[in-house]
Amino acid sequence: MSRECPVDHESTERAVDRLPRPVRNGVYVSLGWLSVAAGVVGVLIPVWPTTCFLLLAGWCFARSSKRAERWLYRNRWFGGYLRAYRERGIISSRVRGASLAALWASIAVSAYFVIERLWLVALLVLVAGSVTVHLCSLPTERRTAKSQVGLRAG
Repeated sequence: MSRECPVDHESTERAVDRLPRPVRNGVYVSLGWLSVAAGVVGVLIPVWPTTCFLLLAGWCFARSSKRAERWLYRNRWFGGYLRAYRERGIISSRVRGASLAALWASIAVSAYFVIERLWLVALLVLVAGSVTVHLCSLPTERRTAKSQVGLRAG
């Protein structure tokens, strides 16, 4: 039994494409900035997704504002991370480690405050475990032969 996506993305995109260009650009730019805001929230709240919102912002900006797209991918906080993910489908080991540390630290603090509700602690651990599995499933950049030689020699 195949599971189909309940949203027909092609017809939705065609419907937006039928709008006059200024309106279409406004829709994409607005959705892009809302996605950036949601992605920033994800930086502050560990179980809230970040990457998917920032990638959606990039997709929207690519269709509406080259200036906003350039800003997003050159941004000093997440530009390099997004470029690596978009171009090579990877995350850095440092980003993975920092994400996991922040995730588990916030889950530990949250669990402390709701410790009397064991089901809620279990839910927090389940969500954090799922996010951990996802992050660990993403490929990281492999070290070059030069950096491996430097590590052995150092």
